[in-house]
Amino acid sequence: MSRVIVKKFIATTQDLDAAREKPPQQRDKRFENQTLRNRDELLYIDLCQAMNTGDIGRVEASFLPWIHMFKATGKHKYASQMSRFLMNLQFNYPAALR
Repeated sequence: MSRVIVKKFIATTQDLDAAREKPPQQRDKRFENQTLRNRDELLYIDLCQAMNTGDIGRVEASFLPWIHMFKATGKHKYASQMSRFLMNLQFNYPAALR
């Protein structure tokens, strides 16, 4: 049951592309926007939980979608700082900090 709910109410690229290809009279823009918001809120919750539990692997994995969203919305400084942090974490910081 939960898989059905997620499939219907959380935006995926494939489902969103299919919805946007419909003629304007058949599109439900509110529903499309709500599914995008649901997806973004789940990304936020995942990032918060990863930081609260200290799971740096999940934090790193959660940063990538945020970097793309920040770039797409013109928040280039946020995207730049997150990218810089990931690069430092993976290549510059000592092993004890990784």
